[in-house]
Parts: sequence; C-alpha cells; structure tokens
Amino acid sequence: MLVDAATFSLPMDVSIQKRAKERTAALALLAVTFIWGLTFVWMKQAVDSDVGSVGRDLGAFTIVVFLVLRFGIAALFLVIAVPSARRGLDRGAWLGGLLLGGLLFVGFLLQMFGLEGVSPAVSAFLTSLYVVFTALVSAALAKKAPHPALIFGALLATFGGAFIGGPPQLSFGVGEWLTVACAFVFALHILATDRITKSVAPMPVTLTSFVVVTAASLVVLAWAWMRSDVALDEIPTLIGGQGFRVQLVGTALLATVVAISLMNVYQRELDPVRAAILYALEPVWAALISIGVGADTFNRWLWIGGGALLAGNVIAELGPMLARRRAVRGEMS
Repeated sequence: MLVDAATFSLPMDVSIQKRAKERTAALALLAVTFIWGLTFVWMKQAVDSDVGSVGRDLGAFTIVVFLVLRFGIAALFLVIAVPSARRGLDRGAWLGGLLLGGLLFVGFLLQMFGLEGVSPAVSAFLTSLYVVFTALVSAALAKKAPHPALIFGALLATFGGAFIGGPPQLSFGVGEWLTVACAFVFALHILATDRITKSVAPMPVTLTSFVVVTAASLVVLAWAWMRSDVALDEIPTLIGGQGFRVQLVGTALLATVVAISLMNVYQRELDPVRAAILYALEPVWAALISIGVGADTFNRWLWIGGGALLAGNVIAELGPMLARRRAVRGEMS
C-alpha cells in the first residue's frame, strides 16, 4: 500500500536532524580521543619529570600533585573564561558534579594505584574493558540488549585495546583487579554523563565536577605527604620544573577543559555504548603520536589492535544507521 510521502515529512525531518546531531557528536568525541591520545605523552613526561627537577623518583606523590593542579587550573579557567559555567551553579549542577567528579576521581585513583603493579600495556587493555562494562550495565539498566552491531563493535574495540601494545601478560594480582575496577568506574561515569547532562546544563556540571576532583585530590595529597619522605621544599621544585609545568598547562586546558567539556556537551546525543566504543580509539592516537615524536615505531600489533578498534567503530556506526533506514523504508512502503 502506498502512502502520501507528506505523511512522513515531519518524522523524516526529525530523523534527519537527529542524525545530523549524532554525526556532530561523533566528530566531537573523536576529537576528544585525539586530545586524550596527545596528552597521554604529556602526562607521562610530567610524571617522569620529578627525576629531572627534584633529582629522585617521588612515585605516586607526583601523580597526585599533577591531578590536583590539573583539575584546579581547569576549574579556575572555567570560572574566568566561561560565564555560562558560573551562571548555572544550582543544586542540580552541584549534585551532578558530585557524582561525575566522584566517579572521575575514583577511576583515576584506581588506575594510578593499579599502574604500580602492572605494565602500561596491561593497564591499557584492562582499562579498555569499560567498553564491555558500559554495554553490560546499559543493558541491565534498560532491561534490553544493545543493538547487535554495538555489541560486536564493543567486543572488537576491547580486543583492539588488548592487543594494540602487544599480547597482554595477565597474572591477575592486586594491580590487575584495581585496574578492572577502574574500568568499571569509568563505565559508570559514561552512563552517568549520559543521564546527568540530559537534565542539567553541561557546562555548570563540568565546573562542579572539576571542583570535586580537585578537592578530593587535595585530601589524598595531604594524606600521601604525611606518609611520604617528601620534603616541603621539593614540592615547589617539582612544580617549577619545565618538564612538569608546560605539560601540566597543556593537559589542564586540552585534556580537561576542552575534552571533558566536549564530552559533557555532546555525549548525550549518542547511545552511551556507541560513545564508549569511540572513546576506545584513544590508544590508537596515543600510539600514532608516540611514533610521530620518535618514542615508538610501527609494529604488527599496532596494525592488529588499531584495525580492530577502527573496525569496531565502523560496525557500531553503520549497523544502527542501516537498521533505521530499513525501518523508514518499511513505513513508506
């Protein structure tokens, strides 16, 4: 039976607008993964800079100092440069920021302590499990399985994250379990971002989440300092080192202000599982940038892992899109 096409003009217009928003959101989150990949090198340089500036390895203390300053600078920048972040500081923004900032902080902390017991390759793989965790938790909350293309894409992305740095050597000690817990917390953060930013203005909640991470990191820093042998005069020396200072400013402004703001503004336009699969591209950019600066070389594992990550994203993008097109054709026939 043929139906007047005008009957479907409104739904089709809405569908086209939705698709355009999803494309813009996907490109924005792709930019987020590139920024994260770029700043991964900076973070490593900043964390390793204590040997050059202070003269010895301060371990986790340097990481916590970096975390405090990174989110503190980001919060201050938003207060000064983004008026919309200040104007919407209502109860909803603080509650949303408390949850998102708390999840971010716990995820970073678990990842940090996990890294003390596992190699970077194992950490990257286990952290990438947030893609699968996002799909599982999303299905449990919705009581409905995600689109098959998203499931297959999530599995491919996880496989790619596992092998992009070579086969992970797993033993599942404390470090591995802490990193798995970190991946689960990051999955919760993705799902919480989807829900909170649909009901609360994204920029105010971005600011409050930065404040929460900064405050929580200060508490941990005070605890770590009391338990360490770090002298008070070593802290200004650490912060004043060029290898720490330059990377800190770049990471605070790009990986924190720009990337997390884009995440909070645009992720709500996509299925959270689709967003998680996109985020999994971060190690591809990190590897390519590392190769570009001469810190690494191409190898077969980069091709295997990176190829699986890209394939997972293509499948996750095309599967639901083709399903929507078939549905529209079915309605018009």
